[in-house]
Amino acid sequence: MKKTNLLIITVTILFSSCSVNKHTVQTTTGNPTFLLLSDIHLDTFTDSSSYGNDTGLGLWKIFLTKADSLLGSTNAPQFVVYTGDLPAHYSCSGNCYLPVNARQTHNTNLAAILSGLRDLVTKHHTALFYVPGNNDAIAGNYYSFADSSQNTLLSLIPESVNPYPALNINPGGDTAPCMISNTQPTMGYYSAKPIDGLRIIALNTVIFSRKFTAVDGTNPVDDGIRQLKWLNAQLKDAADKGDKVYIAMHIPPGIDAYQYTKTPDNAGMWARLPDKQNSWLNGFLAIVDQYQHTIAGILYGHTHMDELRRLYDITGTRMTAIAISAPGITPQHDNNPGFKLVQYDKQSKDLLDFTTYYTTPSAGTWGNATYSFNSVFGFPPGNTMYKNLSTASITAITTQLNKIFTVMNGPSAYSVQPGIEVKPGQ
Repeated sequence: MKKTNLLIITVTILFSSCSVNKHTVQTTTGNPTFLLLSDIHLDTFTDSSSYGNDTGLGLWKIFLTKADSLLGSTNAPQFVVYTGDLPAHYSCSGNCYLPVNARQTHNTNLAAILSGLRDLVTKHHTALFYVPGNNDAIAGNYYSFADSSQNTLLSLIPESVNPYPALNINPGGDTAPCMISNTQPTMGYYSAKPIDGLRIIALNTVIFSRKFTAVDGTNPVDDGIRQLKWLNAQLKDAADKGDKVYIAMHIPPGIDAYQYTKTPDNAGMWARLPDKQNSWLNGFLAIVDQYQHTIAGILYGHTHMDELRRLYDITGTRMTAIAISAPGITPQHDNNPGFKLVQYDKQSKDLLDFTTYYTTPSAGTWGNATYSFNSVFGFPPGNTMYKNLSTASITAITTQLNKIFTVMNGPSAYSVQPGIEVKPGQ
């Protein structure tokens, strides 16, 4: 048996009372949906956008217009999940730390996009759940959520009535949408209930990254262990209460397909502590296996591409969960800008399908170009995504995924297959 000492978790955490008996969500025809967004990487100092570069103001504005039309439609998304990375990239080599006197441009981009997203969802009274990305730390890329003064990006736009990380929720915690647990606000992870019977667990997987550096006075290993303990407790609480769970994160578990083309032996997204058998990944996979009937889906960003992953148990032989990405709004990875409308079963909360809305970087309007998961993969409607993907061969998945990986900007320049299967030891 491989070591899974990060899994052996017994912990008691206080949860807020989040009764949902009186909550009524918007009536929809057919299956409900939610909006899945990630990696906008807004550069407020330029208007234009192009492949290989970040999002300029022009692309940002047409995205907001498109998202506004969806949130204002008859069968509007029930809530919004943003899986991280808000501001434009900045030039750095090796050490990407931003001292306080060098943060003005970074902070301006952060504040602009946080304010823009707040205005968007507040107009439609829609709950939005934010998840930290590696570019979102005010101290710099891959640094801790809080800086040495315990400030976070959320400190840039203080708001007492409708504060991040979860917007438009009930502050009293008695009806959904509401917060369930936010015991470590300077760590960036929390859980909330967007609708009856569903819990979103927002993880800060930047802590698990191979590149992570803490500047907030904490120990990264202790931070990661504490987060896994909290995750385990949240899943146990959800299972006890009969809730289903979406786990949302920025950096996904498994292999970085792009990095794999350069250094296959060092392409794991998450750190090994201190070796392959003792890692954040192994601990996470063991927890997912234990609560696989509670977890209805895993959501992530970071790669900028339209991809999916199959997660396995600690033996690497039995599939336990599926994860789907939110492609980037930014075309910085030579992808078309895109985001998803995800369809789920009203009763079971299982993921059923998604529609990706995409455009080109220089388009004057977002337009109506879309494709759906079921149409691309040839799956019949009605089945869950888990069921469809669990019966498909890796060859068939790779072939179809390659068609949409760059959000319809042509085939990938590297193999997408290494990123699909998530197994222990990666």
